[in-house]
Amino acid sequence: MRLALAVLLAVVVGLVVGRVSAPTAVAVSPQAVSPSPGPTSKSVGVGVGFSRTRQGAILASGSYQQAFADAAILRPGVLRRRVEVVATPTFAPTMLAANEPGTAQLAQGAFGEGVRAEVQSAFFGVPVSYRVLSYSPSRAVIRTWGFTLLGNVDAVEPTAFFGLARTVLVWMDGDWKIADTRASFGPTPRLGTPRPGGEGLGLVELTKELHRYGVAP
Repeated sequence: MRLALAVLLAVVVGLVVGRVSAPTAVAVSPQAVSPSPGPTSKSVGVGVGFSRTRQGAILASGSYQQAFADAAILRPGVLRRRVEVVATPTFAPTMLAANEPGTAQLAQGAFGEGVRAEVQSAFFGVPVSYRVLSYSPSRAVIRTWGFTLLGNVDAVEPTAFFGLARTVLVWMDGDWKIADTRASFGPTPRLGTPRPGGEGLGLVELTKELHRYGVAP
């Protein structure tokens, strides 16, 4: 149970539990608003290039969460590179320190072993809904609720973890960066699908056949 809690809090939502003071956004000259809120490209597997708009901040928040619910972060160096892309220089060390232990435990456990053995696995985050708590061209606070699915067809039964997160984004170096974040469990909805309805259909296999709605390119 202790391992499960560590993994959920440090990895599965891609956020840090606790609060860190957000740095002041760096002043930048006004830029033309892109016709698309973004992202416009990828860097180390993370969508980047979001517009300096309310919608751009919303998409950045969801995209960054998805980037940390991904089996790729179990590979050496990937977690660090993604943190450095999405977080401010001030917040990146804290975010990395909070996520590294859980990521290492996940990589060394049954799920990580399955990924290395190329067992069919599922590890992805789905932002379900959001609320903009505040917005300005230099700072946005977004609350998101969603879940992460993790499991494989061998030794790790697929499980969905629901979480609520509050993320502070600041406009820096031409993109939205995470300056502070905190997360918590739930609220978790009760299962409403009749059990007999899914018989004969494996969850992991199903996720390979369907295309997920995404906010990253």
